[in-house]
Order: sequence, then C-alpha cells, then structure tokens
Amino acid sequence: AMSFAFRSEEFTTRFHVPSFEAWLQDEKNLAPAYAMHRLVLQVLQRRMGRARWILKSPVHLHSLATLRSTYPDARIAITHRDPATMLASLTSLVAHLRWAHSDVVDARDLARAHVERYARTLGRVAEEAGTGAPRASADRLHLRYADLVADPVGRVEDLYRHFGLEVGPAFAARLRAEALRRSGREHGDHVYDLAALGLDREALRATFAGYRARFSIPEEI
Repeated sequence: AMSFAFRSEEFTTRFHVPSFEAWLQDEKNLAPAYAMHRLVLQVLQRRMGRARWILKSPVHLHSLATLRSTYPDARIAITHRDPATMLASLTSLVAHLRWAHSDVVDARDLARAHVERYARTLGRVAEEAGTGAPRASADRLHLRYADLVADPVGRVEDLYRHFGLEVGPAFAARLRAEALRRSGREHGDHVYDLAALGLDREALRATFAGYRARFSIPEEI
C-alpha cells in the first residue's frame, strides 16, 4: 500500500539505491506513506462496515511513532528473536530478491547495512519498553519468538487477553487445530551461515547485548 506513495521498502528490498534508502529511513518522510496506507485500507473496507485489520510486517518496527499517529487506536505486538538469526534470515531474503533485478548483489554489504539499521531500531524499542515489565503497556505486547514456538496457543491467548479480546470456544478450537497443523515444521529448517554474510557472532553479541538482555532473548545460532 505504501508503494502508491513511492515511499516503501518494497523498492529498497528489490533495488540497491543507497541514497533513496537513506532518505526513506528518516521517519518524517514516511507520513505520506502511512496516509496512503490508511486510504487503501479505507477503500478495501468501504463495503464491510467496522472491521479489525491484522497487519503483519517488520517494516512498521522502524516507524512506530508514525504508525501510532496514523492509527492512534492500534494495538501492537512485537515478536523478539535472536538478532543473529533474524539478520541472517533478512539478508538472505533480500539478497535473493535482488538477484532477480541485478547481476551483482553484495550480501555482505547488505548484512552490514541491516546490522546498523536494526541496532538503532531495536535499541529504540528496548528503550521505549522502559525498566519495568516489557509487557506492561496497554497498547503494546512483547513476545519472545522462542515462547511462541514452544506454546503458540498459550501465547496467542495471552495476546488476546492482554488487549481485552475474547477467546471464544470456536476460535480456541480453530487456534489449536492450526497450531497442530503447523507443528510438523512443514517448511523444514533454514540453516544460516553467519560467516558467509560477513557477520561475526561475538560482534553481534556486543551490538545487541542491551536489547537481548531487556527481553531475555536466547541465542539460536
């Protein structure tokens, strides 16, 4: 939806244009993108009446203030995962997408850029969580990815309760059935090679130490 405003990570994901990427990372430049995002949802909802939209995108993590100003009643759930795994996965995905549009893709350069950006963003998220319980905010919920994998039903029920949403019998049954269906790890494991991306485990530990400690995030790779 943000691509209609020509302010979207769809472009920076597919193409290597550092000047545009740097400009896009300035959150004040994203207000028109979120205005367009809201308009697109309004057009899609015009014949539906009131509805609750579920928006799933890591892009919003970089611009939570603009998201909040555009959708003041939004409820935000943030899933926290080992940054090493997350960054390796993200870099692998973006590199593969860029290969479709270019003959030259520097995965190591991508990895460095992602480390710098997420160090800023995740540091800000940790700072905003304060020193109390990370799950205390009425409009925001923090979940550990490891806990979600270990008990998806319980964590989704926690999410609903946190935001004052009802977990009825029919929904609970569908939730359990879906969790059971996915428990077979239908997509298998994806093994990441940090060294191939020029990422150093010890350096990542130091860079994201505060963030990992704030949310008690275990290492995965």
